[in-house]
Amino acid sequence: FFSRLGRILNLFYCELSGLIKQNHIFLKNHSSCREGNKLLLDIKDSDLETATYLRFNVMKQTFYGRKDAATSFAAAINCRPQIMRDAIPNMLPILTPPGINPYTQVELHDKFGPCLDAADATITCPEPSEKIRALVKNEKSDRKTLKLKLIQAKKEAREKIVMVALGDEKWEDKKRVK
Repeated sequence: FFSRLGRILNLFYCELSGLIKQNHIFLKNHSSCREGNKLLLDIKDSDLETATYLRFNVMKQTFYGRKDAATSFAAAINCRPQIMRDAIPNMLPILTPPGINPYTQVELHDKFGPCLDAADATITCPEPSEKIRALVKNEKSDRKTLKLKLIQAKKEAREKIVMVALGDEKWEDKKRVK
């Protein structure tokens, strides 16, 4: 995400790496940051009173969309906010959220929905569809069946271990009788 955002900002602003040191302090004053067609950034060397200020024009002279936007540089500067808005959807795709697990969605609605106001409950834990409820119901029954099979397998393994440990070699016969 940040590399894409960096690429977008790089279309419009100058690269400041190498100019800025670790102890520099950025100063941005809205009234003094614009001088004609320049967007200025003040950088202070340190926090000392005797520190020097450096002033950089951070706007690229040949920024993205300038040639298509207007004939003069001043007009292109005025169109720049709209050019940036138009560039963002092309350069920075919108990510779709993965959503909530169906099991969690049903649990949220059934357990926490009654605790909330009706307006809040519709936003926080909306009613799951019948398809999701059926899916969760089938999954719960499958889990229960699997758990019972696992318990039975563990019980048989435990009995077999006890029989072998006691020296009873008729394990197979006992298994057939059950």
